[in-house]
Amino acid sequence: MRRQTLSEADPPARRRPWLLIAASLVLALLSTILWAKWRDSHVRAARLQAELRQVYAEAESLRTEAARNQQRAAVLERELRALSSRGSRESARGTAGR
Repeated sequence: MRRQTLSEADPPARRRPWLLIAASLVLALLSTILWAKWRDSHVRAARLQAELRQVYAEAESLRTEAARNQQRAAVLERELRALSSRGSRESARGTAGR
């Protein structure tokens, strides 16, 4: 029997899987970048939704005001027609009575 030397008895030194380590670091970096971009877009989307709600509320307010003004204009037109018809009847009576 042959006697084993110290170098033969030890298993060969394992190399580190540098490709796996580098791929893990790249994956971690990309995940961080993706998360940061997602957070920014999420904040921007929330800001835009709040702005959209404000615009809708403002539009509804303007629509309500326009409807109110249309009703007021219709009432004023009716009053004007009533006054002008009453004025023409009175002037017709005044000329007919002479």
